[in-house]
Amino acid sequence: MTIEYITVKAKYNYKVTQNLKKVLQTLRKHSFFIALDILSDISNRIEKNIILQILYSTVTYAENNHYANLIKIWIDDIYIKNISKPNYFINKNFQKLEDNYFIIINLGFEYKAFPVKKESIW
Repeated sequence: MTIEYITVKAKYNYKVTQNLKKVLQTLRKHSFFIALDILSDISNRIEKNIILQILYSTVTYAENNHYANLIKIWIDDIYIKNISKPNYFINKNFQKLEDNYFIIINLGFEYKAFPVKKESIW
């Protein structure tokens, strides 16, 4: 068995609440199925659906491109990064135009490497 990690960065176009930050912190070091149970407890339906979409997309990517086993996938780290977008044309004093939030997921998974076919001696 081989352990591998991938990092996925997804843009989050909504306002980040304290509740969402707490839920994302509890997702760390949990398996995919436990993370789904934790996310089902979010009361804000929009936040829950968006985080679930991001998580399902990440897991599907790992399954399709890295041959990951769904049972052996876990969230190693998940956090929100705020990247402010400056607007230099409004004022020389550097005013922020808007904030861009990105959810960054480090996903760990275990997979079995495919056997290498040996060439025949003949």
